Amino acid sequence: MKSEFARSRRHGLPLTVVVCEVDRLRPLVDLHGAELREAVREALGKLMVEGTRSSDYVGTASDDRFMLLLPHTELDAALAVAERLRQRFSELDITVRGQALALSMSCGVTDNSDKETLFFDTMLSQAEVALDWARHARGNQAVAFSRERFAAEEGTEPDREDPPAAAAKEDA
Repeated sequence: MKSEFARSRRHGLPLTVVVCEVDRLRPLVDLHGAELREAVREALGKLMVEGTRSSDYVGTASDDRFMLLLPHTELDAALAVAERLRQRFSELDITVRGQALALSMSCGVTDNSDKETLFFDTMLSQAEVALDWARHARGNQAVAFSRERFAAEEGTEPDREDPPAAAAKEDA
């Protein structure tokens, strides 16, 4: 994946990363057992392989997160792919111990169109931030990473400097 990223940068080709996670999987596994995790991994892996091109890369970003690397793909097209996969996942029949479960999935998407991203790991982190945004907005959606939103949210952190110290600097 890092080689594909390097090729994309070298030739100025579009590249997108999609990270997907089943909503509320950990508590559901606690409730239904590890059998659910295995059923989800199998179904989601199969769905992603069948729902993408042979030139796309499918992998895992962590135990419960799947990752897609979509070469020659603009952000809008990657969002459409993520949305299609999300919709198809919600239609899957995943059954554990005879009980059918209604599951949903969230996806975070990012691309290299800004030409400022120097490392594949940065793109992966951006996709994971977008995934967190999707999950915190009630899940079951695909969300694109935005530098503006990220900067705005980072800017809302409290000032680390003590206000009296700041006033003393102004007086000096």
